[in-house]
Amino acid sequence: MQNKKASLELSISTIVIVILAMTLLGLGLAFVKNIFGSAEELSESAFGKVSDQLQRDLVNNDERLIFSQSKVEIERGKSSLLGWGIRNENRARLDYWAEFVPIKCPIACPSKEKLNSEWFTFKYNPDGNVSSLLYSVDSAEQSIKRVDLSIPGNAEPGLYLVDLSIYEEKGQSDTKYDSTEIFITVS
Repeated sequence: MQNKKASLELSISTIVIVILAMTLLGLGLAFVKNIFGSAEELSESAFGKVSDQLQRDLVNNDERLIFSQSKVEIERGKSSLLGWGIRNENRARLDYWAEFVPIKCPIACPSKEKLNSEWFTFKYNPDGNVSSLLYSVDSAEQSIKRVDLSIPGNAEPGLYLVDLSIYEEKGQSDTKYDSTEIFITVS
C-alpha cells in the first residue's frame, strides 16, 4: 500500500513539474519574441527617419542621387542603417543597379565583390546581369532604398573613400546614371 501511495505522489509531482516547465517555456518564448519584435520595429522606425530625410533632400536639391550620409564614422564589428535616394529625370521608367567601389583606403582596399557583399548589404547585382535584381523607379518619380553598412572586425582602421554608382540598364551597354562619394572613418 505504501508503494502505491509513493508512486502516486511521484506521478503527481512529475505532472506538476512538467506543467511548470511548459508554462516557463511559454513565457520565455513570448519574452524572446517580444524582444525581437521590438528590435525590428526600432529598425523600421530608424529607416523611416532616414527615408524622410532623403525625401526632403531629393526635393530640395538638384541631385539625382543622394546618400543618407556623405561622412560615416563607425567602429569595426559594428553596423549602421543607411540608404540612398534617386530621382528619375528620364521620360521613361529607370531600371538600374547599384555598386559600391573602393577608391582610397588606409592600406589595402577590400575587393569590389567583398565591399558589395560583406560591407554593404543591399540587392547587389554585379554588372546588372540579373534582371530580377534590378531596381526600378518610374519617370519623374523618386525612390529610397535601404542599405546596411557592416564593418568587418578585421578591417583596417582609417579613412575609406567609396564611390556609389548607379548604372542605367540598357541591354548590352549599361551607362552610368549618377554617382556620389562616401567617406567612411573606421575606428
